[in-house]
Amino acid sequence: ELAMLGVGLTLVARRAEELERLASQLRRKGAPEVEVLAVDLTEHRGLAAVEARLADGSRPVDLLVNNAGLGTAGSFPDLSLDREVAEIELNVVAVVRLAHAALGPMRDRGRGAVMNVSSLASLQPAPHNATYAASKAFVTSFSESLHEDLRDTGVTVTAVLPGFTRTEFHSHVGGDA
Repeated sequence: ELAMLGVGLTLVARRAEELERLASQLRRKGAPEVEVLAVDLTEHRGLAAVEARLADGSRPVDLLVNNAGLGTAGSFPDLSLDREVAEIELNVVAVVRLAHAALGPMRDRGRGAVMNVSSLASLQPAPHNATYAASKAFVTSFSESLHEDLRDTGVTVTAVLPGFTRTEFHSHVGGDA
């Protein structure tokens, strides 16, 4: 939708080939500029690269969509602790770091928006998805708090809470993402 409105885009994901394919499609749909950052947001170097891009005053970002996410499924004591921590790193820490990188420049310009993708799972306990639900509860509360912090600055923060949506995400829950 943004491409068809003529909005420049920066796409971030791990798989460069798929990003390039998507970038080509978006350019054909009218995006004036499509930048590709093939990075892994669970790695410090990848996260730092996106933070630097968001803070680059010569190429301001007007909308950040924090949509990366990881989920696991199973009884918490039976799950890999490393995988649960990685889920928190991506679903919580990356959201905080990227929002922080984007919001300062947005506030200084007096305009901008951050959209954090949470989940309906953030509103209730979710047995066999405890870490996912808890991380998304953080995203919802964090977004609502930032929204109030930035009231009257020209910058908005919104949490989107979709329900179950068929995507590639679900093929990785409980396995390697």
